Amino acid sequence: MSPIIAYALLPLISTFLGGYVVLRWKRDLHPWLSLSGGILLGVAFLDLLPEAFEQGAENGVNAMVIGAGALGAILFFHILDKLLGAHHHEHASPTPDEHCANERHHTTHAWIRAAGLVLHSLMDGLAIGGGFAADPSLGLLITLAVVMHDFSDGMSTVTILKNALGPKHRGVLYTLLLDALAPFIGVLIGLKLGISAGMIAVMLAIFSGFFISISLSELLPQAHADKTHRAGLALTVLGIAFVLTFRLLAPV
Repeated sequence: MSPIIAYALLPLISTFLGGYVVLRWKRDLHPWLSLSGGILLGVAFLDLLPEAFEQGAENGVNAMVIGAGALGAILFFHILDKLLGAHHHEHASPTPDEHCANERHHTTHAWIRAAGLVLHSLMDGLAIGGGFAADPSLGLLITLAVVMHDFSDGMSTVTILKNALGPKHRGVLYTLLLDALAPFIGVLIGLKLGISAGMIAVMLAIFSGFFISISLSELLPQAHADKTHRAGLALTVLGIAFVLTFRLLAPV
């Protein structure tokens, strides 16, 4: 049991370090928005979805179920955004596509996104625990995959909350700590429950849809809203290249 617990600490460390880097950043957050958006897109399309289809094929899960999981997550968060936006507020300009000026809407939106990332970290831990319960070698492979992208999970969680709440809000650090602890707790639960490989495949698909949604609707629109940040696109591509490099060097 002790070696598994030691492995379970790796995602905790990776998540916290990723978030802490952004937490200590004193300057403009636009570079982190661009980079995090690219990393989440890369993780969704180059890591989670391919792994979901592969695990699904090996365990009798229809490819349409995997696709439906990803699509369902995207639609769920789109509907949630619409519900959050169904409030009356005044804009300084009648421009229909102007960003909502309601601060409560903005912060609620950020908290929901952050909560989704924490839940994803918990599910990562469940996948690790379930993998070790089924086969130690599978557990090691899942752990490697999780550690690779949990650094970016911590970055994204802090970036979203810091951008919405400000750099000195205590909730940012507390949420980062919760995000870091979530995979460790998930491992302990997964070891007890023994999550099936088929269920892991569906979970991966759902969170790929969540990552696509958060990247395209939350991070990248804000990152590229200011035309003075011309390096934004380059940083987005760099984030995708970062994920691709890890996948090529350590395929799991």
